[in-house]
Amino acid sequence: MLEIWGRKNANQVIQVLWTLAELEIDYQRHSIGTQDGDLETEEYKSLNPNSKIPTIRDNGFVMWESHAIIRYLARQYGLGTLYPDDPQKAAMSDQWMTWSTDSFMGTFFPVFWQLVRTEESERDYKKIAEMAKQSSEILQILEDHLVKNNFVAGEQFTYGDIPLGVLIHKYFVLDIERPSLPGIEAWYERLSKREPFKEHAMQPFGNSPSEFLELQAQGEQSS
Repeated sequence: MLEIWGRKNANQVIQVLWTLAELEIDYQRHSIGTQDGDLETEEYKSLNPNSKIPTIRDNGFVMWESHAIIRYLARQYGLGTLYPDDPQKAAMSDQWMTWSTDSFMGTFFPVFWQLVRTEESERDYKKIAEMAKQSSEILQILEDHLVKNNFVAGEQFTYGDIPLGVLIHKYFVLDIERPSLPGIEAWYERLSKREPFKEHAMQPFGNSPSEFLELQAQGEQSS
């Protein structure tokens, strides 16, 4: 059975769990990344020398880095469905996966960190507003694409939708100003009808560090 190491509410782990659910792959999850030092053990570092999550082991084959894992799983177990047969569609999936981290995440994730993982008394609301505005401006690129396409690679849902889908859920849930983005909103609505998205990407994350950790503990107990 495939094994995965990571906590359920970590952004990169959510992406891989969503992928596994789309592919209907049974797996065993090892809860890790919830306590100081648990990623630094020799046992775990023998699997992932970066001391980060997620890591998978599939029939003895060990992999880390979430996007690499998603591509591997999609191609190994979803060729022709989650992983397109058409090389250009696969390339488009790769393009938007890369864009999600290189262009959007670096601007947006500080907003999430400030509003969820930072105590209210320590939040920089000027920075939050500025970064949220920049995030919305960057999203216009995705908006222009999705007003003409149902999914990032065209008409079919692919692995390329997964990393962006996880981030966009957070973008729509956080208490920030957002412009009208009808293309992205329609795409998000389509994702929201997928059971794997509901189960993994739409889990609550709270509005403070204590709420985040409480929900994290509940999630780890329910796994």
